[in-house]
Amino acid sequence: MKKACLLVLAILFSVSSLAFAAETNLSKDNLFVSAEWLKANQGNVLIIDARPSDMYKKGHIPGAVNAEWTYFANMKGSPGSPGWGDLFPKDTLAKKIGALGVSGKKPVLVYGDGGGWGTEGWVTWILRLSGVTGAKKLDGGFNAWVAAGGKPTTAPTKPRAVAFSIPSFQGGYNVTTPWLASKLGEVTIVDARTPFEYEGGRLFQEKRGGHIPGAINIPFDIVFKDDRTVREIEDLQAIFSMKGLDPEQEIIVYDTAGVRSAHLVLVLRMAGYEKARNYDSSFQEWAGNMELQVVQGPEPGSVEKDEVAVEDPQPLADQPQQPTT
Repeated sequence: MKKACLLVLAILFSVSSLAFAAETNLSKDNLFVSAEWLKANQGNVLIIDARPSDMYKKGHIPGAVNAEWTYFANMKGSPGSPGWGDLFPKDTLAKKIGALGVSGKKPVLVYGDGGGWGTEGWVTWILRLSGVTGAKKLDGGFNAWVAAGGKPTTAPTKPRAVAFSIPSFQGGYNVTTPWLASKLGEVTIVDARTPFEYEGGRLFQEKRGGHIPGAINIPFDIVFKDDRTVREIEDLQAIFSMKGLDPEQEIIVYDTAGVRSAHLVLVLRMAGYEKARNYDSSFQEWAGNMELQVVQGPEPGSVEKDEVAVEDPQPLADQPQQPTT
């Protein structure tokens, strides 16, 4: 009876998603800015340093406020427990965003360290689904800014809190566990982790190793050049096509907790794969639910539909919207 009710809820999620459309027309120009651009426009943007706090303290771009990925996520419980690492419900998230000084009126620029886990992508993804459509990333991150002659500071910037609200999540950016479990075999699933993790290695206290059935492995850092700036659109399209992706496919991307995958989702959309979406709960929650199938080894594996459960113990209120189907 419990599973039947949960299945109905998953179906309702899918039906209600028809009201939401994915954000389109992303391009390199409206998603990334160069270090040179930032130097010329530094006083006109609100800057968010998405690196860990210890890196921020050692040196950051003047005027930047610090907000690493955990600032926006529910970290209660332990890795693999329901809801751990998920972005906050919209009302809580709105307060967190407003506390950084983000009003939605002033352009926002997010940067990482150019060699990390794509935290700048995660923060930009959150801002965009929260309605800050002008949020962009610094191409090449902090390292590129220093290489361009930028002078770091160790003086922290205290955010000036402003009012910010999220009437609803935008862009069709996110999917949940029950929705994805009910769509196995119907959508294209991309695992954005390393091959080591994809095949079964565990780096972050995952309950089990392996990957979601049918998922193909495209490590998120494949999108970077040697200097950690993003590749040109044509090169990205060639890479994704070689990996078997098609712009018409509904593509769901995941990693361990939705961070690297959020970065890859934005780049996919930028390259014309406008139906790409992030599975925020990602493999931590999937592997933590023992009723869900996990595949180990280098092959995608097949979906055993009879074993797929759709239970999602997260509260249903204020969930990020589901994609259009």
